[in-house]
Formats: sequence, structure tokens, C-alpha cells
Amino acid sequence: MNRTVRDGSDRHPKPVRRIELFEKYPKARLAATIVLILIAMCALGYSLVSFLTVEAGWTTIESDASGADCSNELIFQYDLGAGEMSPAAEKKAVDRLYTEATAKAYQLFHTSQGFDGVNNLYYINRHPNEVIEVDEVLYEAFSVIRQYGDRAVYLAPVYVQYSNLFGCHDDAETIDFDPYQSEETAAYFAEIISFAGDQNAIDIELLEDHKIKLFVSDAYLDYASEIGFTEFIDFYWMKNAFIVDYIADLMKENGFVMGSISSYDGFVRNLDDVSGLEYAFNLFDRVGGSVYQAGVMRYDHAMSIVYLRNYSVNNSLDWQHYYEFRDGEIRTAYIDAADGYCKSAVNNIVAYSQGFSCAEVLLQVMPVYIKDHFEAEKLTGLAQNGVYSIYCEDHRILYNESSLILTDLYDENGVRYTAVCTDHGKANQ
Repeated sequence: MNRTVRDGSDRHPKPVRRIELFEKYPKARLAATIVLILIAMCALGYSLVSFLTVEAGWTTIESDASGADCSNELIFQYDLGAGEMSPAAEKKAVDRLYTEATAKAYQLFHTSQGFDGVNNLYYINRHPNEVIEVDEVLYEAFSVIRQYGDRAVYLAPVYVQYSNLFGCHDDAETIDFDPYQSEETAAYFAEIISFAGDQNAIDIELLEDHKIKLFVSDAYLDYASEIGFTEFIDFYWMKNAFIVDYIADLMKENGFVMGSISSYDGFVRNLDDVSGLEYAFNLFDRVGGSVYQAGVMRYDHAMSIVYLRNYSVNNSLDWQHYYEFRDGEIRTAYIDAADGYCKSAVNNIVAYSQGFSCAEVLLQVMPVYIKDHFEAEKLTGLAQNGVYSIYCEDHRILYNESSLILTDLYDENGVRYTAVCTDHGKANQ
């Protein structure tokens, strides 16, 4: 039985009528359509050309690495088109080199991760007393370390504790990692130093054909096994000095010298020794809880610059090397290899040279900077060797290269900086 009775006229749908569209101006419409298509194609072509066209001038080179690299810690600025190559061709070549270099450096200096076919620091630490062939970049880094007799690279277990300290979110969390607060931590550091400072306990042996051996004594291996660590060597806060040098040298070898590479933590290599362009480096000074831009250093040639500071400058990566307590006291990654304590003889120092790399400048100025007390006279000896210095004291910028040009001295709100050349005792107002 049907529950619904439908009207007989609604049993079939009405027939569909085909409506013919009458084109009053068919040729005009076709022409307009063609014009619109041409306009769209021209716009697309212009966008594509604009995308592919590289303008001459200064630009920031970016890494195109598909995986992890160290480019987030670096800034590479380059003057495209200043040489014989077109800006587009030059950018393509520089991009490729930079991308490959930042990925390679990231892997080589990594201490907590291994990579297939890469004998990096992670691999070396886990194969003590074995002959290992390493990349030329690492071999050169170890060679420079040995040349200057620095032992900081052997403080890896100490660096682990400082990394934990810098990762703390509250002062109460820092006690277990800070030798200034914890006698137990200080004692542990002393034990590490007894091995790290002894060439008979641990040493990087440089062999032929880019082969090295991380020698570790049986006593130190037993101690490491008892404590539970496997990291014996680490460039830690120094690594970007070597990475910046590597990338700078790679660019120079390939003829790309119109650029400047810098790291967030104070290492700069300017490659330009041909154009005569003037470059600037900002000088900062910490006084109490305030940081001033004290002045600007001017130069017009290739340069290696090292900037050491015992305070953060609000960089998003600075937390890796600094911890500031609520009372304003600061811990840093500048660790004295003699006792494991972080130290800075002055709040900030800039060391620079035309003849030395960043790593070489760093290794020469470290013994002056990472100390309990500042011995300014030692900077004179460095200057005689071609490593000049700038530091601040009592609102004075003290420098020891008589030809250095300093400008834009800070003079605001009752704070006024003057520049004093310690070589001749002359002051620039």
C-alpha cells in the first residue's frame, strides 16, 4: 500500500531543453581571450626572468643543503658581479661551494653523531689508539692546535658539564655543573685536567697522509670507563674559528675573494684584498650590566678578526656558551685548561691580523684573555708578531696598531668613549 499518493503529472521529469547561446561578437571575444592569454604568459615569463635574474652587488649567501649544516651559525656576504663572472653565474658557483662546505664542516666537527664514511670527532673519540685517516680540514685543525701547544681541545668531558650548565633554566639547576658552586664538580674537573693536561695521558698524534691517532693511556681509558664518558676531544666553542677559516680558504682557492664570512660567536674572515673598499667592525664594551657600542673599527684589506666577550648579546644562539645568574654574574665557555674554570681577564677583546687565520689569532690571544688577571703587556708581544688587539677600560678604547682608524665613538647620556693608542700614547677624540 502506498503511503504517499503523488500527482500523475509529477511522475516523469520535464524534458531538458537545449539552449543555444547566441554569440553576437564571436571574433571579438576570441581576440580578447587571446590577448588575456598573452598577458598571462608575459606576466609568467617576467616573473620567471625576475626570479632567475641575479642583480650585482652585496648579497647574503644562503646554504641550499638538504640536510643539516652549520650555516645557521654563519653569515656570508658577497659582492656579486665585482669580478669577471656574471652575478648569476658567480652566485651559482658560490652557493654551491658554500652549501657543500657548511654541510661538510657540520659533519666533521660533530661530537655526538656519526655519519657514513666520515671520520669525524665522534668517530675519533670512539676509536682511541687507532690510526685513522681524516679529512684534510680536520688534519689541518689538529696541526694548528699542535703548533700552538694548546690543550683546550682535550677538555671534552669538562665541556659536557658546561653545556649542561648553559642549558639550565634556573639558578638552582646550575649547582651540579658549576665548579664555582660545587666542590664535587671542582674535584671532578681537577681529575679531568690531570689527564687532559698531560701529553702522556692523551694526545693527537699527526701521521703521514692525513692520518692521525688519538692516543689515550690505559689509565685514562679506565677512568673514562668508570665515570662513563666517551668524549675525549672537542673543539667546542673554538670550532667556528676553524670552520670560518676552512670556508674562507676554500673560497679563495676558487677565486672568490669579494666577500666576508662571520660567525655569531665572534670569528670573521674578510677575503677582499683587491678592491680597496672600506669595511667596518663594531666594537662593544660591557660596563656593569650595560653594553655599549663603543666605536667602529675601519679597514680596507683582507683580515682575520676574533672577538671574545664574557656576555651575551641577545643572539638566539648565545645560550650555548653563556649563563647569566639572577645577580648578574655570568658563566662562559672560555675555560682555562689549567683548572677547568671559566675566566675572562677583561670583558671584551678584539684581536685581528692580516697574516694569520682566525684559529691562529685565537690560539695566540687565548692565553691572555682566559686568565684571572689581565696582563696588557703581553698584547705588545702579539702586536710585534702581527696580531693586534683592542680592548676597553674606563670608557677608553685601547688599541696597539698606530695606523688603525676608529670612528663613531660613543657619546650619549653622559657616557663618552675616547680612543687611546697604547703604542704611541696618542688619543683620538
